[in-house]
Amino acid sequence: MSRTIRVGDPQRLAQPANRVRSPSEALHGLTEWLISDRVLQGVGAGAGVANWLWPDGMRDGLYPEIGGYYLQFLALAASSRTRPDSSGSGIVEPVAAHHAAARIVEWLDKAGPNGDPLTLYHRDMSQSDWRNKCLFAFDLGMILRGFASVNSRWPGTVPAVLMARYCASIRSLVSDGRLRSHTVRSGAWEHEIPVKWSTRVDVHHVKIAAALASVGPQFGEIVLSIIGEQAEALESEGRARMRELHPFLYLVEGWLTLWGQSGDRAFLDHAGAAFRIVLGEISPDHGTLPPIAGRRDLATRSDVLAQALRAGLILEQAGWIDAATTPEWSMARNSLEDAILSKVTPEGGIEFDAIGRHRNVWASLFAWQALDLLGQANSGLLDARKAAASLI
Repeated sequence: MSRTIRVGDPQRLAQPANRVRSPSEALHGLTEWLISDRVLQGVGAGAGVANWLWPDGMRDGLYPEIGGYYLQFLALAASSRTRPDSSGSGIVEPVAAHHAAARIVEWLDKAGPNGDPLTLYHRDMSQSDWRNKCLFAFDLGMILRGFASVNSRWPGTVPAVLMARYCASIRSLVSDGRLRSHTVRSGAWEHEIPVKWSTRVDVHHVKIAAALASVGPQFGEIVLSIIGEQAEALESEGRARMRELHPFLYLVEGWLTLWGQSGDRAFLDHAGAAFRIVLGEISPDHGTLPPIAGRRDLATRSDVLAQALRAGLILEQAGWIDAATTPEWSMARNSLEDAILSKVTPEGGIEFDAIGRHRNVWASLFAWQALDLLGQANSGLLDARKAAASLI
């Protein structure tokens, strides 16, 4: 993007009209938008998931990593009707959800014949993108988590040979027992790759560990290696571990998911300790979070808002934080909800930020789950450990 919009910038204050007014309305709109052919776009017999849509409805590209998130969403949304608190707002009809999942699996099979899809399939593939010079461990982990979710909900949807290819692909990134962040594809050079959080072995690897743990015990050594390294780094470095909030919240989510999967209290404690660092960034003016630590002057990102609300609701229900005794969370709980609702566009998707104003698919998936968990929490029916294990 060309520039950063700061808090107080008149451009940032301009808002699209016709905002939805309640969480249930927003959840319904998000669900309808997410399952539409604007987001799930046909490619041959399969379908890819868009990364975002511009305000005119044109997609930027198809994103395999988000396909993994989307598969989790379909499995969860198709199961929501069985919950006693279900209002119907966030439900996808199971037969339709299964069909959509099968189409995404078909596309990921064709896109990654060796378990190695490109990072982003731009609408115009002549467009240069350094990310397509890499194969990322994070992307593969999220795809595998999506595969595992779908096969748990609809056994056999992901063929064993396809699962094996993607498992072998992420194993190819293991060196001396340590999972690398990425590998450079044939014909590219490491010096062409910028230093980003996605190109470092960093906090987001805990979310990869949780994803691999959901696939099966064959990744046990890799999972334990990541857990040990990242737990030690969090304990020794503390707040210094957080630079950008988006990947740091992946750390929180990873610890929560590991707790949800195993019931090990140590993982919940790691998540809670990390989330307290996040709460230190809460703005006293509007109760929301900046995209970068220490930069409250920057415009908010909707993915960060939804990630924080999800994590906070689970930790509150688990007894790790208490709105009555934690003033930062007391302020943030309602402010994050309000900020998310303010970013729901008339067509249903979530606006990413005040800069490009695109309708972002991964932020919409996170917001869908945040509002779903909020409804459960407000009904007194949120199962913290189950919710943690299901984090998209």
